[in-house]
Amino acid sequence: MIDTILSPIIWATSFVMMLWHRAFGAIFGSDSSASWVLAIIFLTITIRAAMIPLFRKQIKSMQNMQRLQPQIQALQKKYKLDKQKLQQEMMKLYKDNGTSPFASCMPILLQTPFFMGLYRVLSHVSAGNAVGALSQSDSVSAMHASFFGAPLSLSFLHHTPAQMSRIGVTSVTNLQIIAIIMAIIYATSQFLTQRMMMAKNTNLDNSVPNPMMQSQKIMLYVMPFGMLFFSLNVQIGVVLYLMTTNVWTIGQQFYTLRNSPMPGSQAEKEMFARNKAKEDRKRQDLIAKDPEAAKALAAANGSSTQDKVPVTRQRQQPVRTTRSKRKK
Repeated sequence: MIDTILSPIIWATSFVMMLWHRAFGAIFGSDSSASWVLAIIFLTITIRAAMIPLFRKQIKSMQNMQRLQPQIQALQKKYKLDKQKLQQEMMKLYKDNGTSPFASCMPILLQTPFFMGLYRVLSHVSAGNAVGALSQSDSVSAMHASFFGAPLSLSFLHHTPAQMSRIGVTSVTNLQIIAIIMAIIYATSQFLTQRMMMAKNTNLDNSVPNPMMQSQKIMLYVMPFGMLFFSLNVQIGVVLYLMTTNVWTIGQQFYTLRNSPMPGSQAEKEMFARNKAKEDRKRQDLIAKDPEAAKALAAANGSSTQDKVPVTRQRQQPVRTTRSKRKK
């Protein structure tokens, strides 16, 4: 039943994976573990690269939601006894500002079918069955592929003696050790990526309470445990997919924090400091190369600064004079 529902996703996932497998198979051999491991890694990269526009929309939505928090708080206070009116006003606020509370969840929601598709592909691979774009010979080849000796199609908790003997593995110790190490790395990277974004890309003004940030702080410490348990239930190949996704996410977050941080955040302060240091280096280089041009530029900047000094518009009060002074 689930294969019927996910059939298009299974075909798309297996097709992209087979394209990369063919490419790396020409280098490492079609039956080598390296070609299958790299095929899963580059399958992940392909999916994440296709989602870059959605990621940009997610960041913009998150920033807009942060900016709207004071207005949201005001609406909640104003319509606290009228839930229907509150919902209408908040929807109107989101529409007027071109944002949505669900936009930040879209990349995660769209990734979910793909790792479910990969999960189903590897489930068929563990039995040596053809699935999607994989023929039976491709499936048998993938079934024997491993990552540091741990079969890609098996997991820490799900490996039957029949599956182990079919692959030719007699001991589960190596599989379990690698699975635990990968699960810990994945859960830790999940925690660090979320913590980095919250620490660097959050508005530092705490004068307005933000329930969304409070819930994110709770999820920051709860989610890694859920991810740890989840990664022990899915195949090594799926965990490899998730780990590659986190590496990509760290790179995206690093770029975002450097180039389009949240206004008022620590990342924005660091960006301003970098820009100032860059301007100072340019000025020093100009002074070293052409002192006269540097003096002319400094004089021009000084003049423009003086021009920008605001002129007071306060009315001059008349000085009071006595009658004796007026007679003089």
